[in-house]
Amino acid sequence: MAFTGDLEQLHIVDVIQMVNTTRKSGTLSVSGSRGESRIFFSKGLIVGATHLNNRVRIGTVMVKMNAITAADLKEALEVQGRAGKDRKPLIATLIGLGKLRRDEAYRGLKKLIEIAVVELIGWTAGTFTLDTEAIAVSAECSYDVGRMEQEIGIDAQMILMDALRIFDERERDRKSGKAVMSDEELFADVLPPPETPGSIARPSHITAEDLGLGDLDRLERRIPESIAANEIFNPAGIHRQRMKELLADFSPDEQKTFASFLEKSTPRKRAYDGSQRTGRLTKGLILFSEDELIKHSVMTICKDEGVLVFATDSNEELNRIIDQCLAIKVLPLLVLDDPETSGGLLFREQIKSIRRGIRERYPWVSIVQMSASHDYSSLLRAFQNSIRAVFPKPSRETRAATFIPDTIAFLEAFKSYISTCFHEQEYPSVMDQDVGTFKDRILSLRNLHNPAAVSLALLQHISGICDRSVTFIVRSGELTGEKAIGVYGPRDEGPAPASVLKVPLSKPSVFRTAIEKGEIFYGESSCEILKDHLFAEIGRPLRPTILLVPVKSHGKTMTLTYGDFGLKEAVPVNTDLLELIANEAGLVMENTLYLKQLRKAAQK
Repeated sequence: MAFTGDLEQLHIVDVIQMVNTTRKSGTLSVSGSRGESRIFFSKGLIVGATHLNNRVRIGTVMVKMNAITAADLKEALEVQGRAGKDRKPLIATLIGLGKLRRDEAYRGLKKLIEIAVVELIGWTAGTFTLDTEAIAVSAECSYDVGRMEQEIGIDAQMILMDALRIFDERERDRKSGKAVMSDEELFADVLPPPETPGSIARPSHITAEDLGLGDLDRLERRIPESIAANEIFNPAGIHRQRMKELLADFSPDEQKTFASFLEKSTPRKRAYDGSQRTGRLTKGLILFSEDELIKHSVMTICKDEGVLVFATDSNEELNRIIDQCLAIKVLPLLVLDDPETSGGLLFREQIKSIRRGIRERYPWVSIVQMSASHDYSSLLRAFQNSIRAVFPKPSRETRAATFIPDTIAFLEAFKSYISTCFHEQEYPSVMDQDVGTFKDRILSLRNLHNPAAVSLALLQHISGICDRSVTFIVRSGELTGEKAIGVYGPRDEGPAPASVLKVPLSKPSVFRTAIEKGEIFYGESSCEILKDHLFAEIGRPLRPTILLVPVKSHGKTMTLTYGDFGLKEAVPVNTDLLELIANEAGLVMENTLYLKQLRKAAQK
């Protein structure tokens, strides 16, 4: 089945959320005056994308992200060219050659998808087609498209969150008069197109090369010949189909009633407006549940409130989602499904374990517990475990006759409640550092008169956030430790020499990326250089969440200050304030060096 719609009636953000909410699989093709992009879905997860007419390619993205070198890319393309029928996708080829790690491949694919979505967010005109028909690879291609979900499987809401943030930042820069480079300029091809005698020119139509899955250009679509034209994209129809599956034991009228309720909660917006995101907090809700009806319904009604919903039934995935939300300044509300839900996953003890773990690791995250139980002792224990609220959930087993109206009433109340929650919810104090402290730090930097004192002041500031911190001097080919706090003794003992710490810069790493881009990094990292050269010397922290703060002077990164949380849990970090402090430190360094040169000139 293929559905077609108009972007003037339904914005691409709503389309992507709809596909994600309904857990659809297929190819979303979006066409406009600038060209065509495609986004590939598997059960609501994004498994790949192609940028406008292949203007941004996965190989170039990998090079620009320092995951591989241009020479690595050239070698892989040559290997592909010689492989003939045994040709593997570009990413698989790079991994097979030992040029690319799987985590870097995932990061590169995520970046390409993000680039494609950021471009589409700005479109107010165009058409889209969602082809939900099965896609098969031709007989000569060994790559199984069905594996894409397991190999890639990126949460659509997480991609949207990042893409909306980037789009908003670029729009603010444009409105303030700043020059903003397009992704096509930022990720321009690093290798010239091959020029061989008799070669065929590269086609202008879109291919799947951007996925790094070169064999996908031989996809065969199984579309019934009886379909003369695409159906109009109709969210109501999608909801009705989903309700037939999830409410199969209820009458068609009851299914229709529930689908109609969901349809009313699916707004149609003509264009994305950045002002919809109030303040600097994006609203995010994490639903831990195995109940497909609840997941579908909550994701639908929350979209109407501008809330991004992440649904999972995996403990490991739950922690990853929370970490990613905090890394991009989204403080989520966690909703746990009824502990007595049947199905084998959400047992009472498991929910208790999750509540304890969240309370220990993320004490600032609010938790709401759903419950269909009338066991008052267990409900009271939930409040004793710092649960913000216990929300009554309708029972399909004990109130089957009124389950549909019960669930509609439940969802209406739940929608109203979470809206209030987000208005009240605030970041912990670490995210909104005291303005007076920030001003004091800026003023103290301005009173310093040599680069060493500046780097030490920044180290001391970061040590107030992180348990362990190190200032590195950026040299040719390596980082050399200068001072460390909390590494060789307690933090209150102050800075200690750290010249024994060395980190090579000869290979791509999280350090080299921060230095070359001159941008702060905060988040989890699986970088091998980090593990083999820094953690091997100072020991692994409890979590691989690290902070890297580069300081630039005269356009060059001079120092890089590292921080982690030792044996404690990571906390949110206000990177915006840190960026301002680092920029001020760079300016002070420039001024001190300039004054030093003036004094030398005066002495002569």
